[in-house]
Amino acid sequence: MNKSLLISLSLLTAAGMGVLRLKYEVALLKKELQATEQDIKKYGDDFRIYLAEWGCLNNPERLKTLCDKHLSDMKPMEKDQMISYKKLTESEARVNTDYRDAFKKFLNESLEQ
Repeated sequence: MNKSLLISLSLLTAAGMGVLRLKYEVALLKKELQATEQDIKKYGDDFRIYLAEWGCLNNPERLKTLCDKHLSDMKPMEKDQMISYKKLTESEARVNTDYRDAFKKFLNESLEQ
């Protein structure tokens, strides 16, 4: 009888420890779930703000104003500005284009604004 009582108490203690461990694991998982739900809510709010900003930035009237302001000097390409791929790959075909002056002009205009 002593042996069976000792075995029963041991099993009961092990079961109690298992239930206690399970209780703490559930509490930890519950905290993690709450933190994750808060993150989802926070990022959902951020996402709505980004969508509103995107809508404002893509306003056609605003884009037209920006195009008129910044792209007014643009004109269609001339025929002599284009070369074929075959000419480009040939060794004697050289494109003499100096972009330094255009880049300096762009930098100066950007710094003035």
